[in-house]
Amino acid sequence: MERRNKIILVFSFLLVSSFLVAQNERLIIGRTTGKLTINSNLQIRTFGFVNSLSGQVTLPGSYIDVKVGNSVNINFWNISQGNPVSLYCKEIEFLQRNKEKEVMKIKEPVHHMEHGFYSFQAQKAGTYLYYSPENYPFNLQAGMFGVVVIRPNENDVAAVKPSSEVLWCSYEIDTKWHTDAIMGTEYDYTNKPIILPIYKPNYFFINGETVLKNKGLQSVIHKKEAVFLRLVNAGLYLHEIVFPPNTKLQLVFGNETNVKVFSDGYKVQVQPGECLELLISLENVGEKESIMYHFIDPISNKEYYKATVPVFY
Repeated sequence: MERRNKIILVFSFLLVSSFLVAQNERLIIGRTTGKLTINSNLQIRTFGFVNSLSGQVTLPGSYIDVKVGNSVNINFWNISQGNPVSLYCKEIEFLQRNKEKEVMKIKEPVHHMEHGFYSFQAQKAGTYLYYSPENYPFNLQAGMFGVVVIRPNENDVAAVKPSSEVLWCSYEIDTKWHTDAIMGTEYDYTNKPIILPIYKPNYFFINGETVLKNKGLQSVIHKKEAVFLRLVNAGLYLHEIVFPPNTKLQLVFGNETNVKVFSDGYKVQVQPGECLELLISLENVGEKESIMYHFIDPISNKEYYKATVPVFY
C-alpha cells in the first residue's frame, strides 16, 4: 500500500509539473486574413495574432497572462503570406532562439510558414504591449499586437488584489490602410517600406469595438468595490481619459506623470505603445456619470476625436 501511494504521489507530482510547464508554453500564429466588423455595412481586413489555426483574429490578439518569476516560451508560427513578422515588446526582452534552441545574437523576422522561437522572463508585474515591428507602424496598425500581463505572486503582500479587473485596449483605424491593395503587398526584400496614405483614422476602438459601444467600466451593483483597470494604447495617437468628479484613483503601474489630479477629477494620458494600471473607486460617483475618451494627434497636439463612455452598466 505504501509503495502504491508513493507511485500515485510521484505520478501526481509529474502530472502537476507537466501542467505547470505547459502553462508557460505559448503558440502564437501570425495571420493576414483577419476580418473586423465595424458596423452592419462595413467589414475591413486586418492582420493579427491567434492561438490556433481555427482561431479568429481579435484586436488585441493572443493574450499572455503569467506570474512574476515565470519563464515563458513562445512558438511563433507565421502563416502571413508574403509578410515577415517578429515579436517585440519595448519593456520586456524577448530572446529569439533558433531551431537548436540557441539564443540568436542577431534577431531575424520569421518568414511565411516558418517558426520562430521566443522566450522571456517575467520579472516585473505590470501590463505590456507586444507587436510586430516590421514596416512600423503598418503591422501594428493592421492588427498585429497583443497584451502581456505579468501578475505578482500570491505571497506579495504589497500586491493589489481587487475583486474585479478590466482591460481597455484602445486604438484607432484608418480604413484606407486596410485595403487589399495595401494589405496584400508582397514583402520587398530590399526592405523598401510600404507606401501608405497620410494617417487619418476614421474609427476608434476599445477591445475590438467602437468606443461608443463600450457598455461601461463597472456594474452599478458593485459600485462600492474597487475595480482594477488596465489601460493599453495600441494606437498611434495620444489617448486621454477623463474620469468624473468623486472618482478615487491610484496608479499601480506606469508613469506617474501621466496622471493629472484636478479638483473635479482625474485626467489620464496614455502615450502610443504605453500601458498603465489603475485602481479605481467609483463608490461616490453618480450613476449617470460618464468617462470622456479623447484621441489626440501627437503631431499637432489637437483633439481629433472624443467619445463618451458610461461609468456604470
